[in-house]
Amino acid sequence: MSDKKAEWIRKCASILKVLKNHKHGWVFAEPVDPVALGIPDYFQVIKRPMDLGTVKIMLDNSGNMEKEDKLRIDSPESFEESVMLAFENAMQYNPATHDVHVMAKALKEVFVSKWDPLKPSVIEKWRVELSGGSTGGGGGGDAAPAVGKRLVEADFSDDRPMTYEEKRELSANMNKLPGKKLGSVVQIIHDRNHKILQPNAEDPDEIEIDIDKIDDATLRYLDTFVKDALAKKKKKTG
Repeated sequence: MSDKKAEWIRKCASILKVLKNHKHGWVFAEPVDPVALGIPDYFQVIKRPMDLGTVKIMLDNSGNMEKEDKLRIDSPESFEESVMLAFENAMQYNPATHDVHVMAKALKEVFVSKWDPLKPSVIEKWRVELSGGSTGGGGGGDAAPAVGKRLVEADFSDDRPMTYEEKRELSANMNKLPGKKLGSVVQIIHDRNHKILQPNAEDPDEIEIDIDKIDDATLRYLDTFVKDALAKKKKKTG
C-alpha cells in the first residue's frame, strides 16, 4: 500500500477519532487488562477482545500483507465489525447497570449515528479504489440513479404540515434504515434542497440533517419512502 492513505480509510479514521475524543472514549482506548482491573475471568467470557486503539492499529495496517489478516482492517465492513465488537464486548461482560455498560451503549449509538449515513459512500469508495478506478465522472453506485428516477416520477402534492410527533417518528424511522437506504434519503434531500445538508462542525465528513428545515412536501414523501423501505426490510427478515 502506498504512503498516501486511501480515502475510505481516512473516512473511517475520522469517525474513529470522534469516538476516541468522546468523553467516554478513554474507557475503550486500550486493550482490557484483566489483572489491573481485577477481572480474572474476562478472557473466559470475552473470546474476541477489541478496543479502539487496536482498531486504529488494524486500520493503519490496511493493505500491509506482511501483517496477519487478524491484524488488518481491509474493508469498511471489517472496520464496522471491529468497532461494534469493542462496545458489544463491554456490554456483554458488564451488567446493564454498570457504568462501563452504559458508556459502551452510549458510544455505540454515537458510532451508529455517524457511520450509517456515511457507510454507502465509504463502501463505494472502497470498491472503486480496490478496482483501481476513480469515483469521478458519473460514478457513485446504483443508489443515486435509482433515487433520481424515483424523484422524476414522484408526487410531492401532499404538503400537509407535520406535527412534532410525526417528525420525531420519521427521524427515529430513518435511523432504523440500512446504510444504502439511508444514503438514498440523503440523496433525496440533496436533490430537493441541498442547502439543508450541512457538514458537522466537529467532523467535516459527517452530514447533519435539520429535519425542521425540510419543506412539508419533502417530509411527507420521505415519510412514505422510509415506511416502505422498513416494511420491505421487515418482510425480508420476517
